[in-house]
Amino acid sequence: MERTFNKRALYITSRRSLPLYRSINSLAVLARYVSMKGIDVALLLAGSKIQPSDLDDPDVLVTPEQELTVMRNIVRLVPEPGLGLSIGRQSHMGIIGKLGAAAINSNTFLDAIRIIFQYSELLLTYFHFDLKVKDDLVFITLKELVDLKDIRLFVCEREFASIHRIASDLIGAHFPVNEMRFAYPRPRHASLYQDIFKCSLVFNAEVHSAIFDRKYLFQELPLADPLVRKTYEKECRQLSLRINRQGTMTRRIHQEILFQRDGFPGFDQLARYVNLSPRTLSRRLTAEGTSYKDIISRIRKTKAINLLQMTDYSIEQIATELGYSDLSNFYRAFKSWTGHNPGYYRKKN
Repeated sequence: MERTFNKRALYITSRRSLPLYRSINSLAVLARYVSMKGIDVALLLAGSKIQPSDLDDPDVLVTPEQELTVMRNIVRLVPEPGLGLSIGRQSHMGIIGKLGAAAINSNTFLDAIRIIFQYSELLLTYFHFDLKVKDDLVFITLKELVDLKDIRLFVCEREFASIHRIASDLIGAHFPVNEMRFAYPRPRHASLYQDIFKCSLVFNAEVHSAIFDRKYLFQELPLADPLVRKTYEKECRQLSLRINRQGTMTRRIHQEILFQRDGFPGFDQLARYVNLSPRTLSRRLTAEGTSYKDIISRIRKTKAINLLQMTDYSIEQIATELGYSDLSNFYRAFKSWTGHNPGYYRKKN
């Protein structure tokens, strides 16, 4: 969406929901990184149901859930300060494929931003973007679309470094930012931020944002080619349609529930999220051989096993995280899902 209020005011926004599927390209970047560290790629992909051979096929699509599983693996396997920044700096225009090609062939930096926002489901992002122009400054605000929990810092750092790398690729030089604001505490490795952004840094900000001079919006891009841009824009449209047609209602509901910040929504509330009546949603799920209760149960099982194997949360904390106020109820549910007590999976870790 784009609104122009006057000659000096502009507002552009990206889509506000996470796509059900995304390109595997960003995971290929992680695989190359761990390989350089001498780590087996199979360890990186553990638990994701992604095969190493998939990383060589740019047409393979993965779910956000799979991608976040791999991100949690790399954080565990490579516990180095500023890991997300290092990964983000390697996420050049080529990583976003056809969208990158369409953007880099745009006439101006603003034209590139417009197409990136229009097809943000191809950007491999976990953020919603707002661009506002006020007088001589541009403010881009980034809002997290899901609760990233234990890997929030990694994902945020990867995102910010990647966006700056893409902006620099577009103009063919280091993109000059006046100020970067981050909605989390100043990390110990904050000096690495200065190396990348080379600007004023503000931590514990109300929202993530980047501020730069308005004049750069109208900077002509060095590789502009309108005909090539139209060709790639058409391919972006086709890829977007392919991604949006992939998902079933079950998959969509699964993702809506999985990434909720405030626990599990009620069924009526969930129906509102997907713009359906409760009766229609129930009928759609029944036609796909499932129900809201079944989806909730599968998500709780997956989350419980992941938390047991990949965190040091106590079993009481895990039960609370999954919405169980009574620990005995959690034990009974877990036994019905897996045939084992929670301790069995913790011992296997």
